[in-house]
Amino acid sequence: MRTYRMLVTARFESSELDRIRRFLSGVELAGYGVTREKLTEEELSTALRGVDILVLEFEPVTRRVLEAAGDLKLVGCCRTGPEASVDIQAASELGVPVLYTPGRNAVSVAEYTFALMISVARHLPEAHRLLRYTDELTGVDYGDAAADRLGATSEWSLDPRAPFNRFQGAELSGKTLGLVGFGAIGREIARRALAFDMRVAAFDPYVRPAEAAGAELLDLDELARRSDFLVMAAKVTPETVGLFSARHFALMKRTAYFINTARAALADYRALYACLEEGRIAGAGIDVYDEEPIRSDNPLRRLANVVLSPHLAGASFDIPRHHSRIMVDQLEAALGGRQPSFLKNPEVWPRRRA
Repeated sequence: MRTYRMLVTARFESSELDRIRRFLSGVELAGYGVTREKLTEEELSTALRGVDILVLEFEPVTRRVLEAAGDLKLVGCCRTGPEASVDIQAASELGVPVLYTPGRNAVSVAEYTFALMISVARHLPEAHRLLRYTDELTGVDYGDAAADRLGATSEWSLDPRAPFNRFQGAELSGKTLGLVGFGAIGREIARRALAFDMRVAAFDPYVRPAEAAGAELLDLDELARRSDFLVMAAKVTPETVGLFSARHFALMKRTAYFINTARAALADYRALYACLEEGRIAGAGIDVYDEEPIRSDNPLRRLANVVLSPHLAGASFDIPRHHSRIMVDQLEAALGGRQPSFLKNPEVWPRRRA
C-alpha cells in the first residue's frame, strides 16, 4: 500500500473510497463533498499542505493554489470539463497531470433530454399547471355533457375546449431524432431514441460511419431539414460556438422541436426566439441559457410553445456514483505507472512531478 496523502473534496461514493483505501493510505475528506460548501482558494491552499493527490469537483484549483501545493503530484477533477475547476495551463506548466471523468452525467442528460422532448410535444407543463392551480379544466361544463356520454368515464369531453382536443401532441415513435454531436451524451440519447422506435441521425465531423452505432451521419443542413426533434449534444469549442445558426433554424420543419440540454453557446438564441414567436417551429425544450440564472425579462419566458428548465439535465443523485468509479479506475492506472485514459494534459505525463 502506497503512503501518499490524498485529499478528496468531491462528492464520492463510499464503496469507491473503500477501493482507493485498498491501494492508498492517508485518504482525507473535506470541502464540498462533505459540507456542500466549496473551500475557498485560501482554505484549499492550506488543506493541500503535504498532500500528494487531490480529487475535487467544484473547488477552484487556481495557479495560486497549484504553486502553493509543492507536494501535489496528481489532480483528479470529477467533471466532464475539468477546466471549469482547474487551471489546466498552470497545472501543465508545473508538471501536474489532471485526470477527469468524461461521461459522468451522460445518462442523466440523456434521460432529461427525453423528459423535455415529451413535455414540450405533449404539453405536459401547461396541462399540469391548469389542472393543479386553476379550475379552467375542472370547473367547466362542456357542451357534450349529454346523456349519451354519461357512461363514457374514460374521457373528459370531446368539446374543442377540453383537454383531449386542446393538448393533443406528437408521438416520438416513428419520428427522426437529429443529434448535433455524437459523443458520450449523444450516444446515450441515441440508444434511448432507438428504444422509442425513432430514426436517429447525427452531425459530428469527428465520428466515422463505423462508429455511428445506429445513427445516420448527415451534414448539419440536412440534419436540420430532416429532424422532428433536433437535439444539441455537442461540446463548446471555438469551432462549435454559434454552430446552429439562423440559417439552420430556417431549414427546420414547422412541426419540429428544438431541444438544448448542452450549452447555449452552440445555437443562435435570437433566431430560436424568432422561430418560436412566429410559429416557424412547433416548440422547444431549453435547459441552458446565454446568461444563467436567466433574467426576469428573458423573452423566452413569454412564449407558450417552450418548456424552460434551470440547467438541471446533469443534476441527478447518481452522478457521484458514476464519477467516483471512473476516477478510481484512472487513479489505479496512474498509481500503477500507466498513463490514464482520461488525462486532460497528456503531454505532462512523461515529465510529471515525481
